[in-house]
Formats: sequence, structure tokens, C-alpha cells
Amino acid sequence: MLAPAEADLARRDPALPGLATVLDPDAFLDTLGRAAPGRELGRAEIAYVKYSPSTYCRVGYRVSVAGAECHLDVRAGRREDLASWLEDGNGPTVPGLLGPGRLVLAESAVLVTVFPNDVKLPQIPQLTDSGLRVSMIRDLLPERPDLWPGEIRCLRYWPGRRYAAELSAPDGSRALLKAYTRNGYRRARRSAEVFRSRGPLRVARLLGRSDTHRLLAFEWLPGRMLSSFLAPEIDREAMTATGAALAALHAQPPGALPHWKRADETAYLFSLAREIGFVAPRLSALADGLAHRLAAWLAVAPDVRSPVHSDFSDAQVLIDGNRAAIVDLDSALCGDPADDLGSLFAQAEIHALGGRLSRHHVETMRSALLEGYLHTASGVPLERIGPYTASGLLRRTRFAFRARRPDWQGITEAALERAEDILNA
Repeated sequence: MLAPAEADLARRDPALPGLATVLDPDAFLDTLGRAAPGRELGRAEIAYVKYSPSTYCRVGYRVSVAGAECHLDVRAGRREDLASWLEDGNGPTVPGLLGPGRLVLAESAVLVTVFPNDVKLPQIPQLTDSGLRVSMIRDLLPERPDLWPGEIRCLRYWPGRRYAAELSAPDGSRALLKAYTRNGYRRARRSAEVFRSRGPLRVARLLGRSDTHRLLAFEWLPGRMLSSFLAPEIDREAMTATGAALAALHAQPPGALPHWKRADETAYLFSLAREIGFVAPRLSALADGLAHRLAAWLAVAPDVRSPVHSDFSDAQVLIDGNRAAIVDLDSALCGDPADDLGSLFAQAEIHALGGRLSRHHVETMRSALLEGYLHTASGVPLERIGPYTASGLLRRTRFAFRARRPDWQGITEAALERAEDILNA
């Protein structure tokens, strides 16, 4: 049964007739059972939600089918869009646990795609098929026959965006494989050609590429994610190593990275405020006011053009000994280095609001990271870190709803208020 906030959201968005269904696991499971009769359906869990008001709602589901876990990409849209969605995916599909690889719930304008099928990532079915995979890996890594018979293990899957997997050979050799959409492949290939390991920074080397299959293969980097060094106590050495590595990344030549202009940043902030305001109307004024304050600051901020990660977090850093590797550079841009610093500090603020970190831990993390950054960089953009931390909080407020946190409205409100406090300070 939908919570009152989600039920109100579905009522206010009649353009998406299936919104209430895809946001309610029980209702979705009932509807799915009618579309795939005879299947032994168990629990249904939402992994993530991506919502664009009055346009679409994309929900990642994990559904138990005859005791096995089945991953579904569920899209609720406008009735007039359903036909074009079907035309986009009119190729063959791989049958799975639900029978067909794709199910249409026409009465609610919902399209269900069963993994490994993916309209935007058609290489995944071949990549996950042990019989077809060898020729694909041979094309991707012609000089690495040791990896041709390798097995793959899914690391992360973003339906319609990207698929990442570990490729492991019988002799223990490993590589990281990533499959992309057309636009995503061009962008990721460009980023892979820009960054290099240098000084305190480690970057995964590009081992191979396949333009035909839109695949990139990277060296497998050892280490533990930075997130594991935050609790129960902050590991200062890990944080200083991260700061030094980030400074080395920012100092590299930007190459052909696209420029993230101040106008682009401003437009993005206002789009976030509109999304938050629609999902949680009582927070609309707070989100909009925050976006306006940040936009006014950006209007007079200096135009800085350095390579930036653009999605920096404690999940994008691997610590191995006293060195740090920065990973997942697919979305790298040319912009303001303070953006990456503020993004990581905003994540720490979210951890503090959720009780994972104390305020003392946040300050320890901040000082240690800046110490490492200053050791490598000629200076730290201190005056811009505060606004970018507030901006990072505005970006992250929507994650509580997307991750289906039970108290997502309270978390969203607390994050927005913390962003205001940071700007006021």
C-alpha cells in the first residue's frame, strides 16, 4: 500500500497513469502476475526510483520468481509515449524468468524490461551469455587471450545507462568491463583518454575498447572503498591520500573534456528545485530559495576550468596502502575543482544527518582531506567550498526519495536546512 506522500504524488500527476502502480510493490506484483500468469512470484523490492514529473518514472525492481531473483527495469509513462517506447525496442529479446524479455502493461502505460534485455544497452545479452561472450571479449581485448574465456560478475547496473562487471580469467587475471549507450560511450572514451596515474593519484589504465559493442575494458585496481574508512573512526591517512589524489586529478590537462559552464550549473540547480518542489510541495519554497541563492553566487563566481570528476563521493575512491585511486571518471567535465570537494563534504553532511558520522567526524574528515589536497595543490579554493557543499546537498536531497527511504521527506527537509545553514555561515 502506498504511503500518503506517494499516494498524493500519484494523484497530482495524472499524466502518468501507472505511477501509483510502479511506486507500490504490492500493486506492481499483482499487476505483473496478471501479465505473466503461471509464474511463481514472491516478494518485490524497489532498488531505486528516477522520476521526472509528468514525463516518466523509472523504477528498478528486484522480484523473486520461483525462488530466483529477477531484475526488472519498469517505466511508467504517458499513454502517448508507449508506442514510441515499443518502437525503440522492436528488436529481439532474450526470454527469461517471466517468459518474454519485455512485458507491456498497456492499461497503465507501463513497460517492463527483464534483465539482461535493455533497449539502450543491446550488448548486455551477448555479454552475459557465456557462449557469445568469447568473441566479444576477443574483439575488445585482442592482445589478452588469457581473458577471453573469463567469467563476468555484475558490479553495478544502471538500466538504460551503463553496465559494469568484473571479468575474471581462470588464471586469476581480472579486468573491469563497462558497457555504454551511444552518447555515454563517446563521453567515457574521451575521459579515459584524458586521465593518467600521476604522483599520488592512481587511475585505471584503459586496456581495450570496442566501438562496435560500445565496451571499454580497464585494469582492475586493488583497494577498499573510502566509505569503509569513515567509521567507527575517520582514518586520517586515507583522507589525506584522497585529498592528494584529488588535487593531482585537478592539475591534469583537461584535454577535450566538455566545459560545465556557470549557466549550466544554474540551470541544473533550478531543475533540481523544481523536482524537489513537485515531489514534496511543502519544501518547494525552501528548495527554490536555495537554488536562487546559489544562482546569485554563481553569477559572480570566477570561471574556473580544471578537470573535475563531477560526481565525486566516497564510493569513487579506492584506498590501497598510502595511495588513492579515483574511479568512475565517465562523467568527467572541465569545471570548478571546488565542486568535487563540496560534493564529498555534502555526502559527509548527509552521513551526519543520518547519524552515521558525528559533527566531530565531519570536521576531522574535512581537515584531513584539505591537508592532503594542499600538500599537492598550490592552493585550496576555500572560499568556494561552502557554496559547493550547499549545492551538493541540494543535489543529494532527491536521493532519499529515489532510494525509497521511509522518512524521505524528513531527510530531504533536514538536508535543505543544512544547506541554508552552510550558506548563512
